[in-house]
Amino acid sequence: MTNPLRLGLSLFVACSLAACAAGPGNSYVGPVNTQADAQMLASDMADFVAGQLPAASSTVVLDPTPSGQTGNDLTPAFVAALRDRGLAVADTRQDGASGAHHIRYLVTRLGNGDLVRVTIDGGAAEASRFFVRNAAGDLQAGGPFTVRQMAEAN
Repeated sequence: MTNPLRLGLSLFVACSLAACAAGPGNSYVGPVNTQADAQMLASDMADFVAGQLPAASSTVVLDPTPSGQTGNDLTPAFVAALRDRGLAVADTRQDGASGAHHIRYLVTRLGNGDLVRVTIDGGAAEASRFFVRNAAGDLQAGGPFTVRQMAEAN
């Protein structure tokens, strides 16, 4: 049985370390075991983003990963999953990117699973979720997204 305090502290430390590794304005993707894991994580991340932003009228720009992570499997899967949900994905150098929503994502291995954190527009909405390996060795959500949203100004 896992101690809830120990699990909470572990999640906090992992998020903090991933944020430090990424630096401000960067996303971070730690090693993802398989292409199937990348697809599963990307699909879940895209579901969260699509639930926060109106499809067909929203453009998003992904905060870049550090240069050493440009070949990761997760980023192209995330872009494809966002487009599948009706969101336009722009590059920061493209016209129309100035009014886009910025998405920062952090994915890091934690114990026998992966911790995912997605931030929209610098913290207007932010969600974290832990994925665990089931008995077959596949990733599955270890619980619901933990979501934090900034209150809108009146």
